[in-house]
Amino acid sequence: MSIAAIIGLLLLGLAVSALIISARLRRESGLPPGRVLQSDMGVGEEGRPLYSARFGLTGKPDYVVQTSRGPVPVEVKPGRTEAEPHESHLLQVLAYCLLLEEAGGKRPPYGLLRYSHDTFQVDYNRQTRAYLLTVLEEMRQARQEEEVDRSHDSPARCRACAYHSVCEQTLWPRD
Repeated sequence: MSIAAIIGLLLLGLAVSALIISARLRRESGLPPGRVLQSDMGVGEEGRPLYSARFGLTGKPDYVVQTSRGPVPVEVKPGRTEAEPHESHLLQVLAYCLLLEEAGGKRPPYGLLRYSHDTFQVDYNRQTRAYLLTVLEEMRQARQEEEVDRSHDSPARCRACAYHSVCEQTLWPRD
């Protein structure tokens, strides 16, 4: 066998290995098949924040992937290990879907939420869109209130809050 043939086989082996490694990394990342249109994670074109004047909303998904069904936002929460996603994370993904719909004029079919070991598909349809818009309206109304009740029962979350020392509803002992 000639040296050129050996080099060719080695290069072919390296190319196949690179494809296998690339496929494994994509699978582990939770990204769907498709081209990464933009990324806030150092892959592909750097993402710009999406903005909707109509809804007074802005956001920047970690990835936007062009799939066969349209662009899909992907939010990555690598430190999360829960078996079920937090509602706030689901709403964040739905907000990215709304922003992509506003930017492109076409409703994304879903968004993805990636925790450290699981990827959750967040369907974006009339019902989930309506739910998001209801929550956004509730948030706008709450901003007008002088006092807003705490929205959780987690002492750890209260402790992390910058206002726990002055909050009337704190779940954490005051210093």
